[in-house]
Amino acid sequence: MRVEKFFTTEEQERIQQAVIAAEKNTSGETVPMILSASGRYAEIELSGLVVGLVLGTLAAFLWHDPWGSVQIYLFWPVVGAILGFVICSVPSLKRRMISKDRIADAVQARSLAAFTGHGLHYTKAHTGILVFASLLEHRVVVLADRGINEKVEAGTWNEIVNMITESLKSGNGCDGFCKAIERCGEILAQHFPRSADDRDELPNKLVTEQ
Repeated sequence: MRVEKFFTTEEQERIQQAVIAAEKNTSGETVPMILSASGRYAEIELSGLVVGLVLGTLAAFLWHDPWGSVQIYLFWPVVGAILGFVICSVPSLKRRMISKDRIADAVQARSLAAFTGHGLHYTKAHTGILVFASLLEHRVVVLADRGINEKVEAGTWNEIVNMITESLKSGNGCDGFCKAIERCGEILAQHFPRSADDRDELPNKLVTEQ
């Protein structure tokens, strides 16, 4: 499923309205984001292709017909390579073949790139916060700008991470995002109440990327 179709149009609207409601009482700017994967991990498919090629070649040696054609002899390595590539492209299997450190590095790098790429570091009081979910890796990250980090205790956002992670596991991702955004608004309102001249500095819609 393409990531822009992960949530229905109605669910995306609910998430957008949750952001608008959360920002009514705070100058903080919340940006929800979901993407299909934080990295390409092409080395996994390449490894599958090589392993499949080797196993196919071995099969050709073990079960070859001395009187058979060259095309038949080459059949098994080609099939093995294709199968190895396809199997390692299946998301649920691919994820299990990627090391935890590789996943952590990819998600961290992609979330930081998203934070700057979508201008969260440009808010007037540095009160932007990114709520980021990467589907392939089953990872959720909350990144807050320095204005927030100066006042909010470390570990505060673990609650938000767990809330979204559990909702995605249970198939209620939209509810999880909406509740998490609401909770972000409550936390930010304690430290950054909305002023009379506050203006909306960032888009409120759900950001989707492949």
